[in-house]
This record gives sequence, C-alpha cells and structure tokens, in this order.
Amino acid sequence: MVILRGIPRRPLNLRAPVAAIGIFDGVHRGHQVILRKAAVRAGACRGTPVAITFYPHPCTVLHPQAVPPLVLSLEQRLRWFARCGIRATVVVPFTRALSRWSPERFVKHLLVDRLQVQEVVVGHDFCFGTNRSGTVETLRQLAARYGFKVRVVQPVLRNRERISSRRIRELIRQGDLAQAQRMLGRPAGVVGKVIHGAGRGGKLGFPTANLKLEAGILPPVGVYAVRTRYRSRWVAGMANIGFRPTFRGQTPQDDLSAREPLLEVHLFGQRRSLHGKRLEVEFHKRLRAERRFRSPQALARQLARDATRAKRFLR
Repeated sequence: MVILRGIPRRPLNLRAPVAAIGIFDGVHRGHQVILRKAAVRAGACRGTPVAITFYPHPCTVLHPQAVPPLVLSLEQRLRWFARCGIRATVVVPFTRALSRWSPERFVKHLLVDRLQVQEVVVGHDFCFGTNRSGTVETLRQLAARYGFKVRVVQPVLRNRERISSRRIRELIRQGDLAQAQRMLGRPAGVVGKVIHGAGRGGKLGFPTANLKLEAGILPPVGVYAVRTRYRSRWVAGMANIGFRPTFRGQTPQDDLSAREPLLEVHLFGQRRSLHGKRLEVEFHKRLRAERRFRSPQALARQLARDATRAKRFLR
C-alpha cells in the first residue's frame, strides 16, 4: 500500500480513485465495512481504493483535555487499511488551520483538486469542515456540484447494538473481551515500547517485558493469556496487569507503579532482552485476578500454573 503523509501538493493522478474518509480509530467491523466498500466500488470501475485519515486525533488539537485513548496506533491502522483492500492512504495532518477549513474548501481542495475522486464512501454520521458543520447531506450537495458520487454506509450492529469505538473502549475497560472482540473482529490489544523493569521476573523463571503504552486500552487488573507480535510473528505468552502487590514498597519504582497499573508480558520460549522494542499484545483470556503472595517462591509456583493454563488455552 502506498502511504502519503500530508496533503498532496499536486494532483495524485490515481486511476479513478474511490476514497473512504474517516479517523477509523480501531478499524472495527463498522469501519471495515466502509473501507471494504471503497475497495469493492474501486474494483467495479477498475479504480484505486484510497483511505483518507487524520493524525493526530482531532481532539488532540481541539480538546486536549478530552482526548480518547486510541484503540490502535497509526501504524496499526494503516496495516488494517491494507487488509481491507485499500491500495493508497493519505494521512492528513490535523491542525488548527485545517480545522478552520470550510466544508467546501475541504471538498474542493483535497477531494477534487488533489485526489480527483470518482466516489467517496463515508459513515452515516460523517462530519467535516469547521465546527463539524459539514454533514452527509452537505457532502452530497458538493458532490453533485463537483461531479463525484457519495456512498453512505449505515451503522453496523452486533446483537442490536451499534458498533462504535466508544462502546469498544467501554467493553475493554469492563473486561468484556469477548464482546469487544466480536465488535473489533479481532482480540482487543495494546501497543507499546519495552522499558526497563526491576528484573524480578527473570529471577522467578518468568522474564517479563514492561510496556509503556502508546495506544490501546488495558482491561481490568489481572493475569491474561496473550499473544504478542514480535519481529512480525505472533508469540504465545501471558501478561500481568496490576500493581505487583507481592513486592509493593520494596523500591521507589514499586511505589510509583502502585499509582497506575503496569503491563508486564512474558513470551513463552523468549529469553532475549526486548528492551527498546515495540510490541503489540492481544488479550485472549483473563486467567485470574492479581493477588499478593506470601513469598516470591509462592508467586513463582502460581506463575507456572498460569503458564500451563495459558498454553492450553492458546493452542
């Protein structure tokens, strides 16, 4: 897939572009319908399926005090666009200047002059332009003026409930991983960079990678069976989300971790240091709650039992 970062300076000259437009945070099943519809429509006219997305999230610029946690990183979104059949993506930098564009300027400058779109595919609640003043009806009126078609995708339901990124965030926080997975079309997960830890996992026989999160929502505190993407392959493992109660108060780092849950991931069969690596972690099943053990040895015995359960589940 071709990735263009920034608003093109000149016409792209793509063959009959059909563009899906949206932030697509999460690329959940509803988003996938929009993206795949663009791919299908492009195939019907031998055109190019294009995604237009925005980075950073508009709330980061307009409402920094209320930025929702991203379900996926930008890199993950782009990978899912390709899986949905998109062949080119324009990542539009969202700035205050862009937020002041009128709906007509957005359509004329980006969709018509630069992309020369033949069709546009959007969700039913699509809004654009200054103060979100442009609606689907606005887009239809401008499309009629500038000579392209608009396809609107209606809400996608799961058990009579509309699929949305907001609802998915709620489900993950509540620990309903099964329902979140049904809405996402894949297990819920996070992405982050491995940072230094206390090194206790290795001493217990279960070395862990401590992740500083970059995107994704953590489920409730506990121990989970997980799969971790490392070097372009998925590795089975287990993870602990919590406050390390068995070691609480032993170091200043432990006191710091007590303020917010820490994600520690153990990859089965992996002994190399992962410090500085970026990992994706999928949560497949909660194995148990986090609890305090009387000794590190008791914790190690429980971790061995957790590993057996996780391996059995992830077969």
